[in-house]
Amino acid sequence: MSISLLISGITGKLGKAIAEELNQSNEIVLKAGLASPNNLNLGKPLSSFLNTNSNAFLTSDINRLEDHIDVVLDVSSVENFETLIGFCSANKLPLILASTGHAEKQIKLIEKHSSNFPILIAPNLSLRINLIKKSLLIFKKNKQIKKIIIKETHHKEKKDSPSGTAKDLSKFIVKELGLDIEVNIESMRDKSSVGTHEIKIIFENDELLLTHNANSRKIFAEGAIKAIEWISVQKSGLYTMQEISF
Repeated sequence: MSISLLISGITGKLGKAIAEELNQSNEIVLKAGLASPNNLNLGKPLSSFLNTNSNAFLTSDINRLEDHIDVVLDVSSVENFETLIGFCSANKLPLILASTGHAEKQIKLIEKHSSNFPILIAPNLSLRINLIKKSLLIFKKNKQIKKIIIKETHHKEKKDSPSGTAKDLSKFIVKELGLDIEVNIESMRDKSSVGTHEIKIIFENDELLLTHNANSRKIFAEGAIKAIEWISVQKSGLYTMQEISF
């Protein structure tokens, strides 16, 4: 049985990459694409401006969708958050939040609604970034660590700084490693970087570097497909990418 998908932010760089990757999926059917009201492609079939075999049309009104939706994937901006979470709440639909920069009030709303439908928090859809998180667990309670520095580099068009992934890594280190140390984040922007995250673990006499360098948005699209298939069968709750087997 196929999974009907709505992508919010489908005309962005990541949304386009995911739409293209979905052409290879036999399990997921792209049924709707959501964009801002001033998008020039509104009302057009997605296949007319994206490399997709979907027959769906681009819309800015989530409440006027005619097709049944099974999963909502958000790769847009936080401005769409209230609309999307309201739609998922009304229809009890699984929501994947791959958008970043949510305010504290919005985070509390996520926690509240997760008791009614499944929500997957995915500031980075890459499966390998989440492998780094699992690798970091070997340093749990390691008192020899003096300091950790997270350095992230993205393209200059990225709106949030530091990146959502860097913030998420920092929270993960503080919460899961249980270390009373300083975690600093350094951000850089350039012309073309898809996304690089470097974790420098500083000991008294040496340093260890863990680096993830995204060479293509295809890796995020592959992770998105895994996440969509996984969340579609989950019960209500708040989830992270670390819970998905790969």
